[in-house]
Amino acid sequence: MKLLLEKFRIIDLSIKKHKPLIHHITNYVTASDCANITLCFGAAPVMADALEEMADITGNADALVLNLGTVNKIKFASMLAAAKIAKMRGIPIVLDPVGVMATKMRLDMAIELITNGVQIIRGNYAECRALLGDNNFGQGVDAGIDCDIKGEFARQAAKKFNCVVAVTGAIDAVSDGRQVVIGRNGHELLAKVTGTGCMTTTLIACGAAVSDDYFSAALFGITAMNVAAEHAAALNGGDGLGTFKVKLFDAVSNLNGLKAAEGFRGDKL
Repeated sequence: MKLLLEKFRIIDLSIKKHKPLIHHITNYVTASDCANITLCFGAAPVMADALEEMADITGNADALVLNLGTVNKIKFASMLAAAKIAKMRGIPIVLDPVGVMATKMRLDMAIELITNGVQIIRGNYAECRALLGDNNFGQGVDAGIDCDIKGEFARQAAKKFNCVVAVTGAIDAVSDGRQVVIGRNGHELLAKVTGTGCMTTTLIACGAAVSDDYFSAALFGITAMNVAAEHAAALNGGDGLGTFKVKLFDAVSNLNGLKAAEGFRGDKL
């Protein structure tokens, strides 16, 4: 784990040095939050979904985030075009398969994007199970799931899709099909603020933009969000969710790779 956590510092320094451009085709509920968290992390966001712009926007980006939160046929056409451009130019793609357990349309779109080649998938347990053909696991609540089961599930999903899979929730599991790391950081307030999962996907993309070690990039992005949430919650006192959200942005802004590594709680399976 020591060598893996050392990569957090390297990835963080590279983000801050190169300020990678992260192209988001995301949902309108959290677009502003994702743009701002990108800036907090030291990268630069662009939020564009017009099909006519994909060659110019995606072609000049350092990473591509595809988020199915408010997807429709028009937006999906842009996602597919962007994904093909990214694949052709070697630009990493991070997929957030929001709600794929809810509708066949979302699931079919996610599978088509994966088939075209993504480097990282980040979703909750229910979403990732749906990608593997099991649509009967509620709305993403994963409390009580054994970490060994979750870790092995992430490993099998990563093998099937030939990419890094990050299954996030009360306990996080990240796998590239060989190694598996379980993360135990985070705070319950994250689940009460809309968009924290989407923002985590953004942080993962920031790391993937500067490192082809996508496993480490995924683990760093997740750990950064969760450690920042712990710091924000500790400072929140008796204040409400709005204050927590502001403090979360502050905590991400003040976080670095060393602090993330020092705060990490988890282990390899």
